[in-house]
Amino acid sequence: MNSLNNLAAELPVAHGYSLRDLHKLAASSCSYDRSMASDATTRYDVAWSAIAEALCSAAEPPEWHDLFTVGWRAIYAEVREMRHLFGQRDKDGTNEVASSQRFRQYWTLPPARPEEGIAERVAVPQILGVLTETEREAVVALAVHGDYQAAADALGIKYSTLTQRMTSARRRFRAHWYAPETAPPVKGTDRRVGSRTKPLATHCQGGKGPHEMTPENTYRRPNPKPGRRGERVCRACESERGKSRWARKTRAAHADA
Repeated sequence: MNSLNNLAAELPVAHGYSLRDLHKLAASSCSYDRSMASDATTRYDVAWSAIAEALCSAAEPPEWHDLFTVGWRAIYAEVREMRHLFGQRDKDGTNEVASSQRFRQYWTLPPARPEEGIAERVAVPQILGVLTETEREAVVALAVHGDYQAAADALGIKYSTLTQRMTSARRRFRAHWYAPETAPPVKGTDRRVGSRTKPLATHCQGGKGPHEMTPENTYRRPNPKPGRRGERVCRACESERGKSRWARKTRAAHADA
């Protein structure tokens, strides 16, 4: 029996390499692997298959070291693919399934529902049509000027009159929006300016600025408090901070390597 096994091991494969050589190459590749991320049989089979394919497809006789390199690289590629498949982090060696942030985002975020956006675009003009003329004027003025006092001045009315019209318009709108159910109570206060005594900043104070706070260079962060506007953020400064974080991560990765 042993003689038959020895005879089979000496069968040629390609370019002067035998089945025995394939076995030695695959075993050496497994010994070189330090990940230990799968069982020995799987690592051996992956290395053996990759080496055999590289050997049979080579136009010229490959060197022993080249085939050995093909084997251990195939093992690492298989390990990375499996970690990616099961959502395991590859930065800190975490072996827990679904520990990757992107994996959790993909499988836990609710699917997009485009019908909601379509329904809103259809419903808004229909509900605006039920407002009175003075209520629509107040809503449009506030949307154009973005400030209650400026909107009141544009309409030639008192500040309190504008707020009364907006309150009436808001109640009427919400009653139709949530119909046939009862609209939930309004939480918070609609504030369109940060301060009436302090002028709005024209340039940022952070990063390598100051950068001009133009509409194109700014955006507002979401505010968790209902009725409150988020703070203005300089896009140029955010971009600089992102580049700095990326540079630190790259240096850290090089240092670990």
